[in-house]
Amino acid sequence: MYSIPENIKEIPVKWSLMFLFTFSLYAASGQSKKINDEAVYIEAFNQLKSNPYNKKLISLSDTVPEKKWNNYKGGPIHTPDSGFYFNNDLLCHYFPTNSSKISNQYLIIYFSQKESKCPTLFSLLNYYQHAIDTYLKQNKLPKELNLIPVICSAFDPYSSNGIGGEGFWHLNYPQAIKYGLTVNEWVDERRDFEKSTRAATRYISDLHQMYNDWELTLAAYSSGVTTVNKLLKRHSAKTYKEIYPYLPNETRDMVQAFVAMNYIYHYDNYGAVQLNPVIDADTVMIERKLMYEAINKVIKINIDQLSFLNPTVNQKTFPGNYLAYFPKGKKEQFITMKDSIYFYQDSVLLKPKPKEPEFVIPKNGETIEYKVKSGDVLGLIAQRFNVKVSQIQAWNNLNGTRINVGQKLVIYGKPKHPEYINNNEDKKDGKTEPAPEPVIETNDYTTYTVKSGDNLWLIAKNFPGISSDDIMQFNDIDEDLQVGQVLKIPKP
Repeated sequence: MYSIPENIKEIPVKWSLMFLFTFSLYAASGQSKKINDEAVYIEAFNQLKSNPYNKKLISLSDTVPEKKWNNYKGGPIHTPDSGFYFNNDLLCHYFPTNSSKISNQYLIIYFSQKESKCPTLFSLLNYYQHAIDTYLKQNKLPKELNLIPVICSAFDPYSSNGIGGEGFWHLNYPQAIKYGLTVNEWVDERRDFEKSTRAATRYISDLHQMYNDWELTLAAYSSGVTTVNKLLKRHSAKTYKEIYPYLPNETRDMVQAFVAMNYIYHYDNYGAVQLNPVIDADTVMIERKLMYEAINKVIKINIDQLSFLNPTVNQKTFPGNYLAYFPKGKKEQFITMKDSIYFYQDSVLLKPKPKEPEFVIPKNGETIEYKVKSGDVLGLIAQRFNVKVSQIQAWNNLNGTRINVGQKLVIYGKPKHPEYINNNEDKKDGKTEPAPEPVIETNDYTTYTVKSGDNLWLIAKNFPGISSDDIMQFNDIDEDLQVGQVLKIPKP
């Protein structure tokens, strides 16, 4: 049985309108649901120490959090029914759980890992606290909302909630644009902490004015205003409790996660420290698109360094007219070598590979007239004669991959096995016996024979690191497959 620790800090009651802070630690009325580790508010918590951005940030600080904290302080706690009492005072709070009849499993999960995770989590919160407090105060919002990025992303700028929310605060695209952020193919400012905090707090303020209810505000923040309004109307509902079962699975539990984290946060400071990372960087104006790889090849700036300093950039490519951050001391080198960097990008990285002419007849090839047999497909025939499908199409003026039994094809090449030529096939009892399909494996590819029900996506799943596009490009085919067709599968 899960036990609650014996010590906890007293939380002052400050607002005139208070709510009872209740939890049900176990299932009640059959409405509890088990939370797996892939749930968005659990996944961010679990990956807190492993995500590269946080690890890099903490490594740049002289003061770092302890790996584990178990020196708790505070007054006693006792729990009659489902209400928590601190030093004999009933815990009231600004943000209640929705109902004691919906189990708050997040309290159990967060508490079970608090000693190892919270020193790091709340040290990161200390680091970002000033920016959060500034914008909460500007929008006249309660300070407890500083825990939203804690539960959403655990301060990982690359975090996602699975239904379009991205960045530190899991803002979705329409709201990000509405509140002044740039989100396009090249840049996503939801990964800029100060800009996203400014946008998120304005959004929350507008939501609370709309609903005048913190539970519905948080539900709309995580799942969308349209979703919440439709559910309220459809179910003739007025409360979060009534629409809770119908919210999107990915973000349904934001209220529970938020309330549980509030409890954890006020329980103890967990030895949280004030991080002081030194991030030495210079700003550099990038005039036109520039790939990280070109910069790395010419002036040796590590791609991971550029990614850390520029989390808002997509695709590891700076867009044009972009103010980028470079490691300290690299600005002058970039300015000096800029022409060489662009030359390398344009002449090496972006130089198109020459396309092999499809009409060229192989020098050592033989002119073969091949008669299409039952079960033949162009990919199989091309494999037999060591040529490309596109070459057979060009030599025979074929617009697609459809061929008919008895059709004659002109092929310029040498068969890998003489028995593949029609008039050299072995015959038994007057019947044609096709030669067995060769199983070929080289350093570059292996082969796969198409079976009934196959498609490119299903085939690609059998070969890690290979996509359906890779197979089409390697075999010079389209998406149409035929049973018995032999595909070359490139090795990643």
